[in-house]
Amino acid sequence: MKGQLHESVWRHRDVRIVVPGRALSLIGDGMLTVVLLLHLHDGGYGALAVTGLMVIEAMPLVALIGVAGRIADSHDSRMILVSALVVQSIACVVLATDPSLFAIYLLVAVLQTAQAVISPTWSGLTPRLVGEDEVGRLVALNQGLAQTLVPVGAALGGLAYGVAGMRLAVLVDAATFAALAVAAYTVRTRRGGALVQSLTHADWRDGLRVLRADHIVWPLFVASIPFVGILVGTNVVEVFLVRDDLGMSAQWYGFADLVMVAGAIPGAVLAGRIASDDGRVRAVLGSFLMLAVCVVICGMTPWFWLFLVMVLGIGLAAAVMSSCFGALFILRTPEEFRGRVSSAVNGVLQAASIVSLVVVGGIGAAVGARPTFVVAGAAAFVVVLVAAPRVLARASGERVTRRRSLQPTSGDGA
Repeated sequence: MKGQLHESVWRHRDVRIVVPGRALSLIGDGMLTVVLLLHLHDGGYGALAVTGLMVIEAMPLVALIGVAGRIADSHDSRMILVSALVVQSIACVVLATDPSLFAIYLLVAVLQTAQAVISPTWSGLTPRLVGEDEVGRLVALNQGLAQTLVPVGAALGGLAYGVAGMRLAVLVDAATFAALAVAAYTVRTRRGGALVQSLTHADWRDGLRVLRADHIVWPLFVASIPFVGILVGTNVVEVFLVRDDLGMSAQWYGFADLVMVAGAIPGAVLAGRIASDDGRVRAVLGSFLMLAVCVVICGMTPWFWLFLVMVLGIGLAAAVMSSCFGALFILRTPEEFRGRVSSAVNGVLQAASIVSLVVVGGIGAAVGARPTFVVAGAAAFVVVLVAAPRVLARASGERVTRRRSLQPTSGDGA
């Protein structure tokens, strides 16, 4: 089975170009994030400046939901990807000159604005790279790489910053963007057409309207919003849980991140083996339940070893959830709307992340890390109880309708 998986994905020429290029860029992204945080810290800018950086990183993905999706759907994919990646590479080169705080914010905004267009373009192009039947495997592969290589890049970024300072690490990221631009230019598969749609007609609700028309994907998407909030929000207070409540060192806190990565790898492999919509729906709901239980136990356990086991489960469940849901909304979206739907999904989930940073962080400051984890996990469990019966009933109804449509009518076969 393992050999079949590799053959089914890697036999496509463009996959062999795109996946390594994106993998290299993910490492560069992880490096850049850590290097900028360390640079602001060492520059004495304080927590407010760091918070401002995080908000600026997320805002373009939210603000450009409509525009980015329409660009991805109506313009030539090669032109979009090459242009945006070149802009990102140039922005990194300028960042390497050690600019002022305002200039750092401006350049990060440029990077993330380009990323807001790049992400839905890749999502819309994915089915064409491998064909509809293998989308789930490619999405799972990309998700696994993202959850594995970004932390690796972060570790390398910290090492590079400590040895050579900010400039080297940022220039490395510039090189990864340039390499991915070359890869995008050499990809033969293309999507989009002439510049036929005016950006003035872009509506951020376009992608959400398409999502809402799908009676299975829409409730899953609505349920995923609080789950993303829980995962992002509990990250804010996790350091206090590990260092203060469990009494562990900074090294063990860093080790917990590696354990989560270790869980994400088999999660992505498992998601790649799920080939049907029914299987993906059940996998997403099962991941929701697993995440809720693991978060509650993290908040209650007095033992760090059990905390690590739950973190491993969180990594596995998060990888399955994101991979299976990603394959669902790509495959069940009409081809001409895939860029807009991807942009809408990314933007809404980024908005949920921003809100959760404030809300869950505030709760953690008020009541402590343990109660925050328990309340967050309990809230997630309630979401599962509400969403699962409705989604499963709709999936069952769709399955019955599909069977009936395949049955011959009374006059067939006579």
